[in-house]
Amino acid sequence: MMLAGAAPGEGLTFPSTANEVKQGAEFAKQIESQYRLVTDPAQVARLVRIGGVMDKVVERQDLPYHFQIVASPVVNSFAIPGGWVYVTEGMMRFVRTDDELAAVVGHELTHINHRHYYIQQDRLRHMTPAMLIGLALSVLAQSPGPMMAEQAVVTGTMSSYQRDLEQDADLTSVADLLKTQYSPVAMLTVMEHLAQAQRLSGAPSVAGTINADHPEFDERVAYIKADLERRHIPIIRRIPEGYLRIATDPPTPSGDQPVTIRVDGRPVITLAASVGGQTPAQRAQAVVAQLNQFFNEDPAPYDVHVSTLAGRTSVLGREFDLYDVAPEDAANAHLDLGAFAQSVRAGLAQVIDNAPYNRGY
Repeated sequence: MMLAGAAPGEGLTFPSTANEVKQGAEFAKQIESQYRLVTDPAQVARLVRIGGVMDKVVERQDLPYHFQIVASPVVNSFAIPGGWVYVTEGMMRFVRTDDELAAVVGHELTHINHRHYYIQQDRLRHMTPAMLIGLALSVLAQSPGPMMAEQAVVTGTMSSYQRDLEQDADLTSVADLLKTQYSPVAMLTVMEHLAQAQRLSGAPSVAGTINADHPEFDERVAYIKADLERRHIPIIRRIPEGYLRIATDPPTPSGDQPVTIRVDGRPVITLAASVGGQTPAQRAQAVVAQLNQFFNEDPAPYDVHVSTLAGRTSVLGREFDLYDVAPEDAANAHLDLGAFAQSVRAGLAQVIDNAPYNRGY
């Protein structure tokens, strides 16, 4: 754990930016001579777009940043001095949303920004620069390879650095995500996902091994969660985990054009007409706002029910009035008010039942 008030590497003398970039370029050339880079335009564009958001909010703006995808099924990412961030194809598939990919990128950018490579090199004085880059290459191979003789076995995804350096990268990524459109909770959800994957794989703990100075995923989950709570950030997982996503169809309706509200792609309500002076688009905006608040509570299917009181039929979610059924909407669906309300209730219950926290692993 980091000591309060102490920054990793405090008191060390680091290379100049020019020398760091030069060294990084040499490392990048070595990596790219041994591993194929992915050139698929859509994948590359996604990583570069997200990297371009994250590199605008980091401390060091004196570096040119590069984002590359390595053709490896291993779930991993790593950074080298001078601004190079590599994410494997395995990691690109492993993250569930752009938010989680941004958290991974932010973690790696911190390693660069805080010069963790040089701090670890200073601590592990027996390791030359060539050996440290060999460590990164062995991560991609998912094998210690020649590094075994140096007792530098890679045992965990995003865990190549010592405990305090990984914590610095994790928590700085949370702080940097707060400066973007991405959810800071993504740093927690991606670590929870990694911890779950490790448990399911049966991979051994690093405790009591030569890698005992590397952090366990469960330990990292705990301190990231504590940091979010300290910052008073609500731990809402649906956004970074990519479930109960609400969209309107069409996205930008006009006039009296009907609007369908979809959740995770499933149509749950179609607002067919203007009611009470509000267009379908305005009505949809109000329903979406209520659904967002309700979904943030991680509801159960049975939390959705229909209420009829004083001639008014509504679909409720716990204490949230999600939708007041309009005769025009029911008529458009060729149903009476009660049947239409039940169809909306059933649709919402189904998408909630499909959410991962209800479905389980």
